[in-house]
Amino acid sequence: MKKRIEDKTVLVVDDDDMNLQVAKMVLERKINCRVIISDNGRDALEILRGQDVNLVLLDIIMPDFDGIETLAQIRADEFFGGVPVMMLTASGDVDDIRRAAALGVTDYIKKPFMPADLADRVTKKLNAIDEYATEKILLVGENRIALKDMRRTLEDSFLCDVSIAVSIAEAVEILRGGEFNLIIACADMKFIDGFRLMKFLADDRFSAVPLVLTTPEAFAEMLAKISAADNIDAEPAEKISAAAKTSPDTAETVTDRKNFVDVVTTAIGYRLNVSV
Repeated sequence: MKKRIEDKTVLVVDDDDMNLQVAKMVLERKINCRVIISDNGRDALEILRGQDVNLVLLDIIMPDFDGIETLAQIRADEFFGGVPVMMLTASGDVDDIRRAAALGVTDYIKKPFMPADLADRVTKKLNAIDEYATEKILLVGENRIALKDMRRTLEDSFLCDVSIAVSIAEAVEILRGGEFNLIIACADMKFIDGFRLMKFLADDRFSAVPLVLTTPEAFAEMLAKISAADNIDAEPAEKISAAAKTSPDTAETVTDRKNFVDVVTTAIGYRLNVSV
């Protein structure tokens, strides 16, 4: 049975007391989850040793024992090493992204955060932490606002975990840090070298990962299909399956990895064989 958000616990780690209090207030009031706060990494590790935590929001830049060091200690622990982590950062430093990605974390919340965005991102992450299989998608494009809208669409429709990259360097570091089921690139990119990205993806490590090209217009079309699905009370996976039934190859559910890719690509774009 899927665990309710009200029964889940979020640990927020940040050396700034104002950030801690704002995050705690927003998450408790807007999504009604339990929130624990810590102003340093060492205390956060002690909390994880003593309590059941479903998600950690971890600041990167902290004195003495920073977020990356804390994350490394979390991943090395045999008891809570698998806890999901989202990084809180005011920096877009590629080195920070690389170091976190090497430890399996590709989710970031930029500071200062908007309360609605924080609540939305944490809600989606918590909803994905249950018995359903979580598929991982990487979105690549130049317009961060458009990518955020696309991420919201995908997460709402497929119960998947979506990361964003706005440069080739960022995409490469994220891909090196974890396994992805699908890569979606905006077809109208002007400043990102799509051929360079495809060349990188042709490497044996990534050649089996499907690559899809799409546009904001295709996403709008997908939203219309979802809205028109017959059963408005169905689970998101059932809605998108119903919306994509025009394809004879589309499966009825997205719990299987191949079916998941088939449904997404049918709905939003064209799949490329990047190994060619």
